[in-house]
Amino acid sequence: MVQQAGIDFVVAPDYLPDHFSNWYLLSSYLQRETELLIHLQLPSAAAEIQELAEAGKMAMLYANAFDAVALMKDKGYLPLARLKDKFDEAVVAVSAESEYQKLADLPADALVKTGPNPDIHCLGLRLLKEAGLDADKLKIEETATFSQAASALIKGGAQVGFFVADTYAHMSKRTLEQLRVLQESKFEAVTHMVVLHPDFAEQQETLQQAFVDMAGKPAGQAALESLDLPAGFAALTQEEAEQMVAAAEGGKQDD
Repeated sequence: MVQQAGIDFVVAPDYLPDHFSNWYLLSSYLQRETELLIHLQLPSAAAEIQELAEAGKMAMLYANAFDAVALMKDKGYLPLARLKDKFDEAVVAVSAESEYQKLADLPADALVKTGPNPDIHCLGLRLLKEAGLDADKLKIEETATFSQAASALIKGGAQVGFFVADTYAHMSKRTLEQLRVLQESKFEAVTHMVVLHPDFAEQQETLQQAFVDMAGKPAGQAALESLDLPAGFAALTQEEAEQMVAAAEGGKQDD
């Protein structure tokens, strides 16, 4: 049961650090448009999301499609919105000093470091499988952050890493100098999305419309542009969300 003293809006911590304060612009806009009391929650680590959920403080969540779909299937969360024209893509990288020049060069039992994003894990694996590697033979270790994954590569603690493309591009110059991209995905298969706890079903339509209308209103557009999401949001259905996950895993969207 989620507490009803307002809507706790949790944003998964996989946005760029520069965008931290800009989420307050988006949250304030939604509150004005819907006249609902919205409390923004910006956990510093993915593990905190589960804690907020268990404490009844996650009425609404913005996260990757894999985590959002899991909540819809397991907890009855309702679909609200997905990003338009802003896809999650994966970068597969190695140390700048690595001997590997392309994905097919990687050893069959390569040790892979990745962050806590299941969508990036899945997209990275899809790239390796397309290069002829057997996913069952790879050793995959999840780190708390993508910065830790980068550090592991640089220090020789892994042979390859998976990263969110946007996050990778905004790493420090020093870090990027010590890494090398083997491939970046261009699947355009999966986006981040917003889902709502079933206790707030009465507010689903109001909230969904507020997200969808953002790009067409000056204040909404300003909030979106501050987050590098100029195209805004589109309405989401659970079927569409599940199709995204299937596509990211290498299936077909019309399956």
